[in-house]
Amino acid sequence: MYLKTRRTFLKKTAFSTTALVLPAAEIFASASVLDTLELAQRDLYGDSSDAPSFKEINARAYLSLVLTHSRVMQSTKKFIKNGALWLDEEAEKLYKKPYTKLDKNERQKTLESVAQYKWGENWMNVMLSFIYEAVLGDTIYGVNKNESGWKWLRHASGLPRPKEPLL
Repeated sequence: MYLKTRRTFLKKTAFSTTALVLPAAEIFASASVLDTLELAQRDLYGDSSDAPSFKEINARAYLSLVLTHSRVMQSTKKFIKNGALWLDEEAEKLYKKPYTKLDKNERQKTLESVAQYKWGENWMNVMLSFIYEAVLGDTIYGVNKNESGWKWLRHASGLPRPKEPLL
């Protein structure tokens, strides 16, 4: 399946992500696994005045694509989703609230706590890898809008650029 436009990409991934990534009980819950993942990505990405905005890099859409793509190993998908559940468990343990209901400072302390576990360190490395891919990826994948990541790093793209997305 090749996604030729942003609109097609969004149509193809919006419901399929919800239907395939989340257990049925979570579809109508207050916060989905994908919501938790996006907020964790935002917190890991941080705030920097000179870096592209989180909206510009479009990391949620990229992660959604990764979680639904047939070429990504099921074990990787499961680890990413389980990490969101484990993050929520840690937030509940520390603050008696899910991760998405915490304030920014509480979320940072939850991430610091999770980083003390081997799985937490590995999970954050995986999440950061996908964030970097969104910052540095070709715009054909719906990420790095306006080549903002490339401009930020003063990167000149190699040629030829992809004409169709491979994911």
